[in-house]
Amino acid sequence: MSADLSIEEPRRAPASVIAVVVLTYIVGVLDILAGILVILLRYADDIDELGGQLPITLIGASTLLLGLLTIAIASGLSRGDWMARVAATVIFGITLVIGVLALVVVLLALATGTAVSTSTLVATIVEVVLVASVIVALYIGPAARYFARASIRA
Repeated sequence: MSADLSIEEPRRAPASVIAVVVLTYIVGVLDILAGILVILLRYADDIDELGGQLPITLIGASTLLLGLLTIAIASGLSRGDWMARVAATVIFGITLVIGVLALVVVLLALATGTAVSTSTLVATIVEVVLVASVIVALYIGPAARYFARASIRA
């Protein structure tokens, strides 16, 4: 006599979602570290040239809080939360727009003969491509099915 206890196991996130989650955690941690470093800039000797202590502290605190928010979003993405996917899309979308604007500025600087390091150009291109890839990875193939299943379960 055996009872049929069929318990549906939660499906494991596809590799593309896991990659996005890992990248999102990395971005969050880097934002937190950057925020701390910017806050520490308020003790620099030439702080008045940078705008004073208040703006530097506010920028650092905002960056730190953005990092904490990004980590929370990564946690939601790992569970398949569709709202976390939307939040990640918004944050990465803003990052993409800023990256594209930075790329335009770098290219204009190069066109006008201003000295721009090759590493700046490469880093800007890599950032734009990486962020665009992350956004696309959240909405195509296995990731789309994973988030659809998770929203149906909820």
